[in-house]
Amino acid sequence: MKSLLPLTVSLAAGSAALAGCRDTAAPFAPIPARIAFVSDRRLGQYDIWLMNTDGSVQLVTDHLAQDDWPSWSPDGTHIAFESDRSLNFDIYSTTLDGSAVVQLTADTAFDGQPAWSPDGAKIAFASTRNGTTPQLYVMKANGDSVVRLTNSLGFDVQPAWSPDGTKIAFATNRDGNDEIYVMNANGTNAVNVTNNAFADDGPAWSPDGTKIAFYSDRDGNDVAIYVMNANGSGVVKLTSSTVPDELPAWSPDGQYIAFDSDAALYMMKADGTGLRRLTSGNETDVMAHWQP
Repeated sequence: MKSLLPLTVSLAAGSAALAGCRDTAAPFAPIPARIAFVSDRRLGQYDIWLMNTDGSVQLVTDHLAQDDWPSWSPDGTHIAFESDRSLNFDIYSTTLDGSAVVQLTADTAFDGQPAWSPDGAKIAFASTRNGTTPQLYVMKANGDSVVRLTNSLGFDVQPAWSPDGTKIAFATNRDGNDEIYVMNANGTNAVNVTNNAFADDGPAWSPDGTKIAFYSDRDGNDVAIYVMNANGSGVVKLTSSTVPDELPAWSPDGQYIAFDSDAALYMMKADGTGLRRLTSGNETDVMAHWQP
């Protein structure tokens, strides 16, 4: 397994190139809310797309650059994303029809992996603007008032806000391997909640704030989706596959978890049962995020 998602190619650990395929799952069924995701189904170009509750899809961004890592605004009207359309990766926001794209950062370093705060006022993100290793920052939703949150010797990436906005979970290799930490939203009191010798990445809070889903190779055989209590206790493995299952995302009602596997999107009940495949074909479909 790769150590953390590549910053400049933040597609789920190269899933399109993996050998083998995931077990065949049940066909598409209605989903409880729309899903933003990344796909190369338009001319092999990575864009932001929306999947509607009936399974139909619509294009959001159509730039020649790579657009990925979508994050919904809490009111569900905008999507923040990272893109290299200005040569290096910066953070942008767009309306759902793609008609109003706004550039939020303009730095010569990498700015990406945006995560919108629950109150809509801020966006946390990863950046290399103060050195060669990515650290976590936060800014106002319009791109103003950037504040650095972490200052470690490792990679601090993949920020995820707790539903009440008081905490941020993130992935880091500051301890020599990938772990999930939880810190206060101002960057203080960072605590390792996984403490495992294997790689733990991709934290995603449940809507009630009691649990965190993540992906890990901790059983030594496969990269799977796990869920734990927010303090790191009670770890449960939810999936098992011959190919990596990555980047979990909770449905707004907390009943389902979407994830990507072998370049396709899947969903399951929050206990790991009821697996369904959401996309099919030769395209790469990754990075699912449910609309609030």
